Amino acid sequence: MRSSTALFARRKLRWQENFFESRLMDTKQTSITPGAETRRSFLKKAATTAAAVSAGNLFKTPVYGQSQSPSPGRVIGANDRIAVAYVGVGSQGTAHLHSQKEHAQENNIVQAAVCDVWQKRLDAARQFVGAPESAAYRDHRKLLERKDIDAVVVATTDPWHADVAIDAMEAGKHVYGEKPLARYLGEGFRMFDMVKRTGRIFQAGSQFCADPMFHKAAEWIRAGKIGPLVWGQGSYCRNNLKNSEWTYPVDSDARPDNLDWERWQGRTRKVAWDPNRYFSWHKYYDYNSGILGNLLPHRFFPLMLATGNPEFPRRVCCTGTRKVSTDREITDTTHLLAEFPSGLTFCVAGSTVNEQGLPEMIRGRKASIYFSSGQNQIQLRPERIFAEEIDSEEFSSPLPLADIARHEKNFFDCIRNGGTPFASIELAIRAHVVLALSETSERLGLTLFFDEKTRTVTTGDGKTVQPITYETVVPPTV
Repeated sequence: MRSSTALFARRKLRWQENFFESRLMDTKQTSITPGAETRRSFLKKAATTAAAVSAGNLFKTPVYGQSQSPSPGRVIGANDRIAVAYVGVGSQGTAHLHSQKEHAQENNIVQAAVCDVWQKRLDAARQFVGAPESAAYRDHRKLLERKDIDAVVVATTDPWHADVAIDAMEAGKHVYGEKPLARYLGEGFRMFDMVKRTGRIFQAGSQFCADPMFHKAAEWIRAGKIGPLVWGQGSYCRNNLKNSEWTYPVDSDARPDNLDWERWQGRTRKVAWDPNRYFSWHKYYDYNSGILGNLLPHRFFPLMLATGNPEFPRRVCCTGTRKVSTDREITDTTHLLAEFPSGLTFCVAGSTVNEQGLPEMIRGRKASIYFSSGQNQIQLRPERIFAEEIDSEEFSSPLPLADIARHEKNFFDCIRNGGTPFASIELAIRAHVVLALSETSERLGLTLFFDEKTRTVTTGDGKTVQPITYETVVPPTV
């Protein structure tokens, strides 16, 4: 039977995730990510797999905005108040508004501006933080023109994570960006390159990375206490009573005359106004990768952090099915394998139709580390043949699991002291590559290899693969 602590943590996290998001979208025209499979080229090819495999290199385009000098931003001292703006004030954006208002004095911040495409949510957010009408924006670019804004919380739909974050860093702002890092592979590297170019602090919104147990595991592993890493496992599984995960009620107040549907769609495939897509966008591949982007970042980020030396993957393979919950495009059950250059392999699963998952653990040659699912507690247990050499150890912390407030405080502290965030861009890009390649593998039926030096993706026989992006046409699967 689950402990009450575990159940509370699960419910708290689910509440944080399950508000339906409203997102600010940018109407500027952007070029298609290099290597994308276009509709025209797709129709010229006979098979989906053949369409995905072709010669050429990936991600060699210039970094966004590289012809301009990014704004240096304000130098923030230890006692200076940080002015924070929020782009996207739907579900997760609202959670950040509440959390950061509650801890505003402790973090020495002021909630200076809000931005959203739906006027109803924009008005509610502005009133909640007590900002004047002049501090509410429908266009995040206008917000970023303000020199007094120091940091931006990006809580948009997945297709806008990259563009809003990049625009913010270009304007000299630090960024707290919700998970997943970006919608597609190339966007993640655009963000990575921009962080490196500007030196801005970037924190990915994977709050499990604030859990002390994962940092302690990393300490043990770096000290060699479990020997060379062999394989690890984890999962994020739940079961929806109505067999319709991520289906949200439609608010009749949302209409095209008070919600900018064109901007909300951004660079995704354009469709006529559809309130179901707006409120239940998690069910559509146009806007997210389903379990891979919504649930599994909560496992992959902290597991990779716990290794003590996160790596880019060498090989990724992923399967997914949609046989039980069929009122969607995305899968209801997903399994992925990620192999890393060190020899470590992760097996991670996700489901929205059965809540029995895999115990979270990392195995080494000499010992294994077991993570508690209900509290910040881990155990190190030696392998039988090394019991005389390796001592069992335990660690526990009274801090709650997945504490968003602690994760946010870490972000603000790093802005002031220049430290490395719990979920830094170095960790985020490595997890992103795993999850983005997993989607391409799952939807195109390919096992993929990744070269971190060239950022190229290939099949086992060396043919370059063009990862899916906004222009890719993938026939529906079941």
